[in-house]
Amino acid sequence: MIFQKKKNNDSLFSGGMQIPKTAQDTIPFWECYENGLFLVGKERYTLIFAFENLDYSLLRETEQQDTYEGYQKLLNALPTDISYQEFIMNSSINADKLRKAMIPNERRYGELYDDYCGILEENIKKSEQACAKKIMLVALSYQPQTKIDNVNVLFKYFRELQTFFNNLGVEVRQLMPEEVFKIVHEYYHPFDEIEFLLPSNLYARGGRLKDYIAPSMFAFKGKEVEVGASLTRIMYVHRYDRELDDGFISELLDNNFKIAVSKHVVRVDKSDALEKVRKEIFNVQGQIQTRMENNHKKGGNFVPFRLTDKLKELEELQQRLAGSNIELFEVAIFISLSAETKEELEELTKHIRTKATKHQVTINYLTRQQEKGMNSVLPFGVNHLGNAVSTYLLTDAAGILIPFSYRTYFNDSGVFYGINKVTNSAIILDRTEEMNSNGFVLGPSGSGKSVFVKLELTDVLFKYPDDEIIVIDPDNEYGALIQEENFDGETLKLSPNSPTKYNIFDIDLSYTEDGRDAVAIKSEFIMTVIETMKGNPLTSEEKSVLDRCIHTAYRDFQITGGTDKDKLPTLTTLYNLLRSQNETEATQLALILELYVTGSLRNFADKTNININKKFLVIDIFDMGEQLRPVGLQIVLEFVWQRVIENKKRGIRTWLWCDEFSIMFNDGNNSATSQSGKFFVKVYSRIRKHGGVATGITQNIIDVLASPEARSMLANAEFKVLLPQKRDNLEEISKLFELSPSQEAFLKTGEKGTGLIICGKKIIPFDKRISTKGRIYETISTNFKEYQQKYGRKDIK
Repeated sequence: MIFQKKKNNDSLFSGGMQIPKTAQDTIPFWECYENGLFLVGKERYTLIFAFENLDYSLLRETEQQDTYEGYQKLLNALPTDISYQEFIMNSSINADKLRKAMIPNERRYGELYDDYCGILEENIKKSEQACAKKIMLVALSYQPQTKIDNVNVLFKYFRELQTFFNNLGVEVRQLMPEEVFKIVHEYYHPFDEIEFLLPSNLYARGGRLKDYIAPSMFAFKGKEVEVGASLTRIMYVHRYDRELDDGFISELLDNNFKIAVSKHVVRVDKSDALEKVRKEIFNVQGQIQTRMENNHKKGGNFVPFRLTDKLKELEELQQRLAGSNIELFEVAIFISLSAETKEELEELTKHIRTKATKHQVTINYLTRQQEKGMNSVLPFGVNHLGNAVSTYLLTDAAGILIPFSYRTYFNDSGVFYGINKVTNSAIILDRTEEMNSNGFVLGPSGSGKSVFVKLELTDVLFKYPDDEIIVIDPDNEYGALIQEENFDGETLKLSPNSPTKYNIFDIDLSYTEDGRDAVAIKSEFIMTVIETMKGNPLTSEEKSVLDRCIHTAYRDFQITGGTDKDKLPTLTTLYNLLRSQNETEATQLALILELYVTGSLRNFADKTNININKKFLVIDIFDMGEQLRPVGLQIVLEFVWQRVIENKKRGIRTWLWCDEFSIMFNDGNNSATSQSGKFFVKVYSRIRKHGGVATGITQNIIDVLASPEARSMLANAEFKVLLPQKRDNLEEISKLFELSPSQEAFLKTGEKGTGLIICGKKIIPFDKRISTKGRIYETISTNFKEYQQKYGRKDIK
């Protein structure tokens, strides 16, 4: 049954076209509905969806070819009764938007705040001249031909196209009317930085939707349009070179000008296409025959080259169309340019025509047809000029007009990760929105790894003041961040001579995991720690004795329901219980514990005495020593895990950075995989469920890749930072992450603090270098010469 046009009071919004026209009536849709459909003409409906950009230019040649072939398949799959339109519009991210996303809302940490904001302002200035963010839409337009047609077939076609886009690695989603209105409003108000909002009581106030979208006026002139306070000019592609290239569309848009490009595509039925070609061949052959007859009468025997060349082209076209993978398309491309003055518009027009000429493409003005041209640009799937500005292209030529170029990365809920080295725009990412937020920072000594991590840590401290940060510090370099007049935090120093105590029996009795209660989970952990102390696997008898004694140790605490902290057992409690048992195994286990309870490694024997109420904790294990380290690493990670669990209950996200990550898989234990390594595998696999974000930092990438578990963690983490690499490491990394040569090039520069960020499917070349002057750099730098200049020798240069 045909989809009937709804009555005005049934549609989500409505506004019929009226005469005389107002600015509102120029907007080229009649009605729209809650399911996302737009009525754009008499019984013509449109469905609109957004698609992602690709960093197409950074792909390998083979990947570009795969993308090109996949895009051809998408076009070849278009139904002949559907009008397909791609709409790409530059959307500038202005300084105010950047400041809102980047500058902290509250002033914290004294002078550090001022210096930090100064660093961000420098990057905001760089980004203002960067390539604009791209709004990328597809519109599918359909007009039912018979009463048995149903306009809902548009949703079926959308799902089919969605599969093709997904095969290209591109996500698509349908847009709801309010999202479309916002984009159309931005098109009509290119220099208006006021955010588009629809009042919730629109109809109660007697308002019309189009009043909130339309500019103050339209004045359609010969070659441009006054749109409110700005000028817009619509042009179209008049002629293509035979050898198109895939950079044409992207070069028009890879700037920060107010430009929109619309490409309308209709696939021609193959039988109709072949019939048109046959007729055209017959027509040209007739012209040639007539010319030959005239030549015979006059005694000549020549035929104009234009006719023989055209016949040859048509015959080649006929032959190619007979192939199974070649289709014919009617294509029209419109280019919309907007500027604030006539002089700027002329300059922009000259710039665009120069770019087109470079690709041997001719662009013409639309004269006295600017309104139809503007309506054809907007993403409603209708070419209002029909075949007057269209040309016919085969699949390969239509496919080479690929819409992909470079991505911009702006997520206002994220943190600043530097400047994109290709687009020069700010990179603002939210790791927590990926499939998992786990990450790694990989770079050899001197690549800027430490500074990058400390800057990310600084960004998190300012951006998310309610989150908790924990750093596992094996080299005693993060403590400077929380010294006097720096960030407010606490350093937990673990060493044989340190007064720091941490009770490995600390527990939250309400916690459960995989159907086991908290004591059973803790019992397993403590047995793992003791197994590490022993240096060999525990026997089944030893495990039985330990499990019994651990449960006995917790009995009084459990009776109180976990409220009486004085009843909480310690490692000393377990030691005394073991000594009181009759089994030989108990005596041997007590002897193993003696070094850690009454001996020199007593950090974990007594009740916890550290202040863990700070939101920024640095766990310094630099002086832990080789003998304590295997046990200490496990206990540190257990402490972190308990914090993650507690923070989740309080609605707090936990950020964990572990420097020199490779030590987790080389803790001195002789097992194939170290116990601390196994525990870190667990942390990485489960921390997201508890609101955590884990990051491993290492310069020893070869060591990490040597461990199957660590290699798997690296491959599955959604966030990786690759800093300049040495040749051997680069070969391994390039294979693991399947980098293209153009992507590899960003890791060969030797520029500290630059490289690639891999975030989900995104691979982003970045530069996060900052000025060497100021409190932030002074706080985070690990440059030894700079340290000597500040604290020691003054003659260092």
